[in-house]
Amino acid sequence: MLNILCVCGNGMGTSTILKINVRRICDENNIDASVESCAFGEALAYLQNTDIVLTSPEWTAMLPPTNAILAQTKNLVDLEGVRETLMNTIKEHFPEELHK
Repeated sequence: MLNILCVCGNGMGTSTILKINVRRICDENNIDASVESCAFGEALAYLQNTDIVLTSPEWTAMLPPTNAILAQTKNLVDLEGVRETLMNTIKEHFPEELHK
């Protein structure tokens, strides 16, 4: 199971929409994932147990070093852009999750 964290500035609308879209993408591709969303300030509490952090480039640059894969997309609410970023990240770093 992948642990995916969706991060935006305030942790309200944008990260919630991103979380819903990521859940949808995972369901469509039979990817077993736990998906959480939060504000940038809360992300530190989640990083230790996260496999993929999905966020925008400006927030990626401010995250502390982590073992999680940082996946960035320019528009957090663009379903196709999020799909491309997420699926490319999973294919590259977690290909075993695609063959279950």
